Amino acid sequence: MASRSGNQNTAKRYATAFFELAKEQSQIDAIAADLEKLAALADADGDIRSFLQNPTLRREDQAAALQTIAGHLNVSKLTAQFLGTLAMKRRLDILPPTVEAVAALIAAHKGETTAHVTAAQALDQKQIGEIAANLKQVLGVEVRVTLTVDPAIMGGLIIRVGSKLIDSSVRTKLDRLHRALKSNNTQSDQKKMKEVA
Repeated sequence: MASRSGNQNTAKRYATAFFELAKEQSQIDAIAADLEKLAALADADGDIRSFLQNPTLRREDQAAALQTIAGHLNVSKLTAQFLGTLAMKRRLDILPPTVEAVAALIAAHKGETTAHVTAAQALDQKQIGEIAANLKQVLGVEVRVTLTVDPAIMGGLIIRVGSKLIDSSVRTKLDRLHRALKSNNTQSDQKKMKEVA
């Protein structure tokens, strides 16, 4: 089994090749529009996930099936060819990090950055726009927001931009409070023990 860092490096290589080809063919906007569809495909559960991760299927069968899926998703010809290449090279397992890497390359090309936002529930376009506007003020560049919904964070937001992380989730705040209370109780117990001794 390949290491996570190995997969990340491979994903970056494929993403760079795909991006450069799109740039040569003036297809940057077309593949940018395809990325959300690809991200949904990469995050799919059930049969699609099993299909993408099944090493026993023939490459040709996976490639042919992906062309059908690409047709249903209405992605560009270049994106459909890229999916076929991943299938023929047995690299469908790196689709999620590849999509993320392509998004980062497109954002950099356009002078933008991408903020990965996790919320406890779905946000509407107005809320996403407000987050993007606030981040633009802080970072000084256009910000594209990708949203992930994770009810486990209970509330608040987790925002990741490159290596920067802003975690204002309710779960994290509760964890900090729990640690603080536990630490205070431990110190209090030690103080009591000293008083008894």
